Amino acid sequence: MIGQTCAGKPCGSFGDISTMSFYPNKHITTGEGGMVLCDDPELADRCRRLRNLCFDPKKRRFVHEELGWNYRMTNLQAALGLAQLEFLDAAVIRKREIGQLYSSLLSGCPGLVLPPDVNRQNETNIYWVYGVELQASVPADAEEVMRRLADAKVGTRPFFWPMHEQPVLLQMGLFKGLSFPVAERIARRGFYIPSGLALTDEEITEVSRRVRAVMESLASSGSS
Repeated sequence: MIGQTCAGKPCGSFGDISTMSFYPNKHITTGEGGMVLCDDPELADRCRRLRNLCFDPKKRRFVHEELGWNYRMTNLQAALGLAQLEFLDAAVIRKREIGQLYSSLLSGCPGLVLPPDVNRQNETNIYWVYGVELQASVPADAEEVMRRLADAKVGTRPFFWPMHEQPVLLQMGLFKGLSFPVAERIARRGFYIPSGLALTDEEITEVSRRVRAVMESLASSGSS
């Protein structure tokens, strides 16, 4: 995640391979697509071949040693992404401002667990998205709260669904009999609220007011 660190290292800089998404809601976007990072020349070469239909530059063109895909980025997409590098630092700063403002405005909101404001020497949170989790005491799941927020004209998005509960992976025989209770809990009890770079402080304040109103209403109904 661009701008974020863990254990003193930039996220995406450790492991055999890491990936970055350039989807429209990311800090840098090319419309779609992404990037693969690795420090192994053989892996890097294989990634290049896979994204280019597995043409082997050392052999005759249109001869394929394995199946590949057309994942080539267009020049227009690349130009769009490169131009945004000029504004990357400002985007990271603004994302932190948005996250910290939400945390300040939603502090003490009944029923909500807020994301940690990590800003230590070796770890930072840049709030790519602002996710909240419902406390166990809340008499509703994330879907119900999201419906209530939709009625209040607040857009939300659910958390990602756990890998071990993905139907396609279960059909492939993966994760059989395995349970990951933390992932299962937050998938059902968590959601994101608006945090795009275009949001103004006034809009964030209004979103926070409406979120607090919905949560206070749930708290009242649960205690009655």
